Amino acid sequence: MSNKLIKPISVVKANSLKVEPKKIKQFPLVSASAMTSKPVQIEWLVENFLEQGSLNLLFGEPSSGKSLFALDWGFCIAANIDWNGYRTKQTDVIIIAGEGFSGIGRRLKALEHRYGIASPEKLFISQMPAQLLDEKNAELVASSIRAICPNPGLVIIDTLHRNMDGDENSSQDIATFINHIDHYLKPMGAAVLVVHHSGHNNKDRSRGSSSIRAAMDAEFSAKKSKTDIVLTCHKAKDFEAVEPLTFILKPIELEWLNSDGKPMTSVYLESIALIIGKNNKGFNAAKNDPILKGFDSAIEKYGIELTEEIKLNLNSFNIPTNSIQKIVSIKDWKKDVYETKKGEKTKDALRVEFNRHKTQLSDQSIIIVSDGYAWRVFK
Repeated sequence: MSNKLIKPISVVKANSLKVEPKKIKQFPLVSASAMTSKPVQIEWLVENFLEQGSLNLLFGEPSSGKSLFALDWGFCIAANIDWNGYRTKQTDVIIIAGEGFSGIGRRLKALEHRYGIASPEKLFISQMPAQLLDEKNAELVASSIRAICPNPGLVIIDTLHRNMDGDENSSQDIATFINHIDHYLKPMGAAVLVVHHSGHNNKDRSRGSSSIRAAMDAEFSAKKSKTDIVLTCHKAKDFEAVEPLTFILKPIELEWLNSDGKPMTSVYLESIALIIGKNNKGFNAAKNDPILKGFDSAIEKYGIELTEEIKLNLNSFNIPTNSIQKIVSIKDWKKDVYETKKGEKTKDALRVEFNRHKTQLSDQSIIIVSDGYAWRVFK
């Protein structure tokens, strides 16, 4: 038997340990009387569109302009400038970009030209997508944002598909995605705008689980036609939705040169209402908007390519032919408007109203009427 001393195992008495009681976070409750003691004002990031602290969805088909709208909103908020006549509140803006990294710089240069200012320092753009379905990744994104701007006002996730490694048709995956936004992004005080694709079979809804739309405070779509892009609010939980707004894509040559020494190009969105307002003093855009929409609808249904005869007539208006898309007969335009407003007024009243608006639009050079046809003019 060994004579070596065995070192006794130290034993710590249980009652000698000081165990701090675990702090339990209180579940937030507030009395109804406190909620009604004073009016709650909506804090807008973009007036009538994006509310501070809200969760929003913007969907559309590929190349519909949805990412252009998101970048435009973020640019204006970060730069403290109005967006197409709507006031903004200046905050830091984060764009979690999942795709199109090479084109974002060109789009920013186009917006610099559009607004006549340098890109705002309060606008930050990721260099890679984030897998927000993974909790550790979501936490990493949130901590990275706090490191550069502790109180961002808007986080744009563009797109849902590229920033979620899961099944967008799964209500469970979407619930986890939204839960991570609620726990890691919104506590910073930020509104969140998720850019997403439209449905495969139904272009008037977003793709994937219906729980996506259900979780949103507001939902918007960008829909592109042959002549323009329409921004529509489909859901507004706590405010009155604005009427659809119509835009055109404005191409621009940048001061940057490509490898062939030619100017790079990009585009930005320009509001039809502002174009009309700038070029046509006294024009009532809201009053004429239904007629313009009727015209665009008629172009979609009955539009035809320009004939050589009508092209020759354009010379008298000094308008380049490349600014014209398709044309529509006055008869088809009128028919489409009558169908849209059927039941609202008598046929005689509709005819008088249509002719009055057509004349005003023509007088203001917003449309051109020639030989029984009409077409839009974008200056």
